[in-house]
Amino acid sequence: MIKEFLHRHGQSSDNIDAAAATERVLDAMRAGLKGEGGSLAMLPTYLYEPDLSKTVNSDKKIIIDAGGTNFRSALGYFKDGKAVFEKVEKTVMPASDRELSKDEFYAAIAGKVERLLEDGGDIGFCFSYPVRMGADKDGVMCGATKELKAKGVNGTKVGDSTLQAIKKYSAKQRKIVILNDTVATLLGGTVCADKKYSAYIGYIYGTGINLAYLERVGGDGRRMIINTECGNFDGFAQGDYDKKVAEETANPEAYRFEKMTSGKYLASVIAECAYGAESEGLVGKLKRIPFTLKDVTEFLDGGEGAYIENFLPEDRAKAKELAEELVRRAAKAGAVVNAAAAIKSAEPKGLPVAIVAEGTTFERLTGYKELFIEYLTELLAPSGITFELVKGEDANMLGSLAAALS
Repeated sequence: MIKEFLHRHGQSSDNIDAAAATERVLDAMRAGLKGEGGSLAMLPTYLYEPDLSKTVNSDKKIIIDAGGTNFRSALGYFKDGKAVFEKVEKTVMPASDRELSKDEFYAAIAGKVERLLEDGGDIGFCFSYPVRMGADKDGVMCGATKELKAKGVNGTKVGDSTLQAIKKYSAKQRKIVILNDTVATLLGGTVCADKKYSAYIGYIYGTGINLAYLERVGGDGRRMIINTECGNFDGFAQGDYDKKVAEETANPEAYRFEKMTSGKYLASVIAECAYGAESEGLVGKLKRIPFTLKDVTEFLDGGEGAYIENFLPEDRAKAKELAEELVRRAAKAGAVVNAAAAIKSAEPKGLPVAIVAEGTTFERLTGYKELFIEYLTELLAPSGITFELVKGEDANMLGSLAAALS
């Protein structure tokens, strides 16, 4: 009953033809690479598969990991092939909790790394916001997502602006490399991998969703990391309740895939579907208690929490079916974008593809990872491609360190 209701409103996993959707992603990837526009930006990073000989011993670098909520910084270096991080500090991300001007934003970043400037040299800066990269490995901010409250930062060069702000504390000449969290995750996986793979994919499924992969560009045979910005993919048809959630955001047409499935929005999609089921008499009167994805996970793990408190006791099984089906749909869509990247990049095909998957939602959302593996295995089987999930400790920090060495 619940699944039929979800299917009728375009919210079921069955509404996604995975094989056809994979072809649509591949078409969008090709169009983006050719500069033909479309919903996949396919941003070049000018970062390549790392030279692992540089990860034996190195001097100390400054590592910055700026996310939607947290700001981490440290000194990082390689010693006898192992990454070492010192003076690690985690604080609040500037402009995540209050509004800042452009100058205040970069001044806050400089102030947070002041303690590292005397001992550290070049900087690897993982900046988890959309930037358009240049060949100088600096990036121009092109979209302040994740509710960043920094006026005037769009259009600024993140690296150069950070270096200028740092000059208040240190006159030392240094280089900076900008990369986003998905690219850092991929790089971190290449450094910590203990075997050979045909390709690497960095996949973030947390508050947002994104994917980076290796693409052979130019005539020198090297493979560059491409940031797809796949959260903006518009090739999955929105359901009726996806549209309701998107309409509550500042730009409803942007990042449609992210708003259908990511950790920031999935609880809202589940809530809207529940309200729809109530309006059609499929479940009894709901209490309209706010809940988060953590509450959904707690219930699916056999507990209680705010999600299930919305439902009458006799509707408990229907509440579970509704949540499980929307998690299944999210996992299926995630497998689709990863399948396209694997098909696009796997060479030689005799070796598995490494998928470096990060994000609390990927790890903790009940059922997601298992269903993701199931769907991805099915999608890649006709191409003879296999994959392995690669897990690295502090992949963002490790990838930022590898980038600083580039």
